[in-house]
Amino acid sequence: MSSPMRRNPAALAVAALCAAALVLAIQLFLAWHARHDPTAQLRGTPLASRKAPDVTLIDQHGRVTPLVDRRFAATLIFFGYTHCKDACPLAMAKLGAAYRSLGEPSRVRVEMVTVDPARDDPATLGRYVARYDPHFVGLTGTIAALKPIWSDFGVEVDVRTADVIHGESIYLLDRARHMLALYPPDVAPSDLAHDVRLLTSSANAN
Repeated sequence: MSSPMRRNPAALAVAALCAAALVLAIQLFLAWHARHDPTAQLRGTPLASRKAPDVTLIDQHGRVTPLVDRRFAATLIFFGYTHCKDACPLAMAKLGAAYRSLGEPSRVRVEMVTVDPARDDPATLGRYVARYDPHFVGLTGTIAALKPIWSDFGVEVDVRTADVIHGESIYLLDRARHMLALYPPDVAPSDLAHDVRLLTSSANAN
């Protein structure tokens, strides 16, 4: 027995039109979403529904400062340590190149949060981050203050070894402390700069 749809060409045509309209609506929504949500265009690996803690640490000048300062539309954070010989210099050099390609913008903050607070006092951090750019911020604190931050970012730290084992990702955050994307230490500086421009442009528009 033939189905009612096969016996009714008009109904089949209507169904086909409805399906085409649905596909078009989905495509239009995705295009609108991409235009209005800059995170949809990020080149970094997206991070869903994660937020950095609202905490303070000590910067390279010995001052108390927030982990994410709301005055900056974009914050790039790397977790490293000054005695690192491989991933840390690579990541910091990439951050320096990206930052300078942006014209050293006042709305962007770049931080290195130590994973080795026993050796990375403010002065040591200050000398280290200044090698890559004098505007960069080095952050330290007590183990008790840093451990929850490492945990929230998913950074695994083993401080028992002379060469501290730790996570190597760079993180991009907005001023509301949302973790938007992460990048490997060998990321292309142009990708970092691209994503920062998206975020700062969106902040300007709002």
